Amino acid sequence: MRKIALFLGLVFIVHPGYAADVSDIALERYFKKTTVSGNHVAALKKRIFQGDVAYLATIHGYPNNLAVCESLIAPYNSDASKSVLPGTYFCELL
Repeated sequence: MRKIALFLGLVFIVHPGYAADVSDIALERYFKKTTVSGNHVAALKKRIFQGDVAYLATIHGYPNNLAVCESLIAPYNSDASKSVLPGTYFCELL
């Protein structure tokens, strides 16, 4: 796991424009065909204005990434005052 994080960190240092060039669709396509430590990645997203979806984070490195993601969003969905922008958080297994 540390080797993967180190490699990704080096990629962004050596080629800092790489991260800005990846679209949400390309990122999802990558994670749907790739696992991290044998587990699928969970995407943390938020439904915002007029049905648009904001891609906020990926959760990886846990045996059950989806369960971790859902536990992270539970407080925000149960109390709207904890979030600045209106909308509902949700998780998606990639």
